[in-house]
Amino acid sequence: MTASHRVLRVHGGRLVVTERRLELEAALDAAAAEGFAIVNSFTVDDNVYLVLQHPD
Repeated sequence: MTASHRVLRVHGGRLVVTERRLELEAALDAAAAEGFAIVNSFTVDDNVYLVLQHPD
């Protein structure tokens, strides 16, 4: 099985600002429409990284 991956970096402050949070929601909705799903997440300093996977 092969898969495509994307990593989305989210600055921690983005999650508490309404406008930025809505941008993140739109980006995740667009990725989901392409068949990507969140398979993992991790943090480094004040950033959250979301690992998205699409089965090929």
